[in-house]
Amino acid sequence: MLRVVLADDEIKVILLMQKLIDWQSLGYEVVGIANDGFRALELVKEKQPHLLITDIRMPGCDGIDLIRRAKELQPKLHSIVISGYRQFEYAQNALKYGVEDYLLKPLKQEELCGILLRLKDKLGEEAELEFQLKKSGERCQEQLMAALENAVARHESFLNAEQAASEYGFHFAAGSYFAVLVKPDISNAEQYRDGYQMIMHHALEIVRREVHQLADEYAVSVQKEGVAAILFLRNYQAVEVKQAFTKIRKEIEKQRDLFWDIRSTICLGSRKNCLEQMDISMREAMWLCLDRLCRVQPWRDAEAESPALGERYQMDPAQKKRFQEAAECLDEERFQQELDDSYRCILPRKPLNGQMLEDWFEQIVDAANYGMKQSGNVEDLFSETMREKFWRCTNAQDIFRLLREGIRQQIQSLKEEKSRKETRPITEAKRYIQQHYQEALRLEDVSSAVGFNATYFSALFKKETGQNFMDYLTELRINKSKELLCADGLSIQDVAEMVGYRDLKYFSRLFKKRTGVSPSDYKKLYK
Repeated sequence: MLRVVLADDEIKVILLMQKLIDWQSLGYEVVGIANDGFRALELVKEKQPHLLITDIRMPGCDGIDLIRRAKELQPKLHSIVISGYRQFEYAQNALKYGVEDYLLKPLKQEELCGILLRLKDKLGEEAELEFQLKKSGERCQEQLMAALENAVARHESFLNAEQAASEYGFHFAAGSYFAVLVKPDISNAEQYRDGYQMIMHHALEIVRREVHQLADEYAVSVQKEGVAAILFLRNYQAVEVKQAFTKIRKEIEKQRDLFWDIRSTICLGSRKNCLEQMDISMREAMWLCLDRLCRVQPWRDAEAESPALGERYQMDPAQKKRFQEAAECLDEERFQQELDDSYRCILPRKPLNGQMLEDWFEQIVDAANYGMKQSGNVEDLFSETMREKFWRCTNAQDIFRLLREGIRQQIQSLKEEKSRKETRPITEAKRYIQQHYQEALRLEDVSSAVGFNATYFSALFKKETGQNFMDYLTELRINKSKELLCADGLSIQDVAEMVGYRDLKYFSRLFKKRTGVSPSDYKKLYK
């Protein structure tokens, strides 16, 4: 869609323009309306429209001045002017600034529609090119931020300016560099995954829009930690930086109509004089972002407070071992008790920071993952998924709930898988017995057929069926013999042999023991 801003000091004229045209069917979208020139200028800056339709005379600044100033903000902006005055000097002045056309009031639908149709192809081509260039630029930003993410994870220095230019097309120079994390938070983010993703998308667009006005060069992307950015400013002005990011925070928090408790935290790493040190600045920003789990503050700046990067949490090896053993045994109750005890121990710890909570979380996830792998195939993305969910937590209690529910679900999944694995050979064994019960069948024959040793198979069979192998086989044979005894033309000897008994006396004795009557009496009763 081609974006349009409408500006006129008469609200009825704006309403008329909105009603005269089926904008959507023509491929346009009205993204903003203004009743004065200053508001229209703000909309041009904020919405980045392809087309501005404005009255010549408005309060604040008139249409000609608006077009001139809007062109300075957005050189590729196209304009249409509207006037109630038949004074062609206005049109001539407007043409100096690349105005596409000129309409007189009262507006006529066919005239406006005709202009929009003529502009559509031209604007469409430009919009497509603009879109492709924008996407290409955003992709380069994402790649640069991914490289920074890897450098931070590996504790390596970041790229220098020459590498950033040759590999990603960025133009960094002498000045101030710093990393930023913008972290939107909502309660129960896991219950509103689509909403959380939507908020992150909006936050990304807000950050991009504002840093574009602030920085000489920048890169922004969404990461699991939040909206991450690196900024380069030739002349760093602390007041301007704080104003820009305060605006970002407030714009994000305006979405309280969807999520009433949304809050955002701005975390700035310390300023550096070269790109290579952005890994340090980003680590500081991440530490401050983690610390929001313990201290809720909207603005954190490593220049004003030094992140305690060296203060870490190390779990007692004996406790870690207990987590591993509980997970290996798939003992939910025992694991929960260990988690409760550990949570009660870490909360009162002084000092306690967000990095320590992440350490605690990571060590429990690693211990649980190691233990569960000894019992079965843990989901490949289990640890990674848990770490992504960690960054959606807003406090220590959220982290505790994530550990409790996430690991409980994984243990239950492993239990179910283990149960299926144990049930599968018993199902196969029953099928084998059904097919071979007429033969001189032994436990060893069946266990070998399903790939188990006889001792383990015997215990597993009893556990799953509630009967030992011989009782199950005998019950099957007796039930089959009942069916056959009711058939015409078969003697008791025939029936005994057909169900796997060669000794008639033994069959008769067994049959009576199981049914309470002899085979001959059963034949008389049910024939």
